[in-house]
Amino acid sequence: MNHNLKKILPKLILFLVLTIVVIIVIFSLNDITEIGKVLKNVNGAWLLFAFLFLLLYMIFYPLPLYFLGRSKEEKSIGFFDSAMIGTMEYFFNGITPFSSGGQPFQIYAYRKIGVELKRSSGIVLMNFVITQTAIVFLCLCSLFFFHELTNGVLYLQIMIVIGLIINIVILALFCSVGLSKTIRTLLTRCIGWIIHRKVFKGKLLKFEDSFNEYCRGAQETFKALLSQKLKFLLSIAVKVIGLICYYMIPFFILHALGIEVGVDQLALITAMTAFSVAMTCYIPTPGATGGIEFAFRTLFITIIPALSDSLATSGLLLWRLITYYFLMLVSFIVYLIFERVVACREKKNKDKEKLENTTCQTTENEL
Repeated sequence: MNHNLKKILPKLILFLVLTIVVIIVIFSLNDITEIGKVLKNVNGAWLLFAFLFLLLYMIFYPLPLYFLGRSKEEKSIGFFDSAMIGTMEYFFNGITPFSSGGQPFQIYAYRKIGVELKRSSGIVLMNFVITQTAIVFLCLCSLFFFHELTNGVLYLQIMIVIGLIINIVILALFCSVGLSKTIRTLLTRCIGWIIHRKVFKGKLLKFEDSFNEYCRGAQETFKALLSQKLKFLLSIAVKVIGLICYYMIPFFILHALGIEVGVDQLALITAMTAFSVAMTCYIPTPGATGGIEFAFRTLFITIIPALSDSLATSGLLLWRLITYYFLMLVSFIVYLIFERVVACREKKNKDKEKLENTTCQTTENEL
């Protein structure tokens, strides 16, 4: 088994266990027979539209990484590599608590294709800030235009407010990490204090200088990318379009279930989905499993009176199947392709070096 696959195996097992538990709970609280009848009569054409908008999301969402990887001063990162690294984020976010695994793995993936650590860290940090900016922007627009979102039950209002505050705090924190020299100094001092503990016996002292250099380089990359205003704004615009495509998917699922929701409700449904995702960001389970299902189902039943329990649960299952499990599967396949592509490139480079060394040796012998 691949070494990297062995490392992620425990997370995969946790993800599968949580998924099974959530499915058992969902079915135990609802009439399985009724859910089965609803799912049996799903309209395939509308479901196809849902997959189409998922595809649009998958095209738009990784594009900012490609924009950020373009450079006149350094070697540009190709579209194919950027698209793969962007797509793999879904899988590693999906199997880690707080959806925290995507960014560290992206830095690892950039290293595998030969991008310096300080540059890749700056790119990934900027991409994360762009994503958070887009999420906060859409949530604030949703609150401004749709007061229905805060007119529901009290605990939903509390969850919406907490989710929005957490997203804004996370955005501010990561902007500070990318811009503030004080934050950088504080971070390096914390790491320095840990490194100088007796338990490490001085073995990590060499790491201290490289970590300081890494933090400095990552901030330089972040600031350089931020100064390119057109690229920054374009990346936010593309990310917003991608997220809107993702948040619109429940509209088509509702139609697939036979719920007649008009085009005039499309924006409201998009806003509800945005908050279903944003307000569960602090759920400490892989992919916010459990919390996001509860938020989605409760919000939709509260806002759309025509939804019965069986319809809401069926919609929830279809939504998670399309936007989470299917996306995770695609992301995992792309990860396997990426590892294969990198291995082939490394082998090709080794063969090239071997051939060059052999040629040089032959030339020396002839001389």
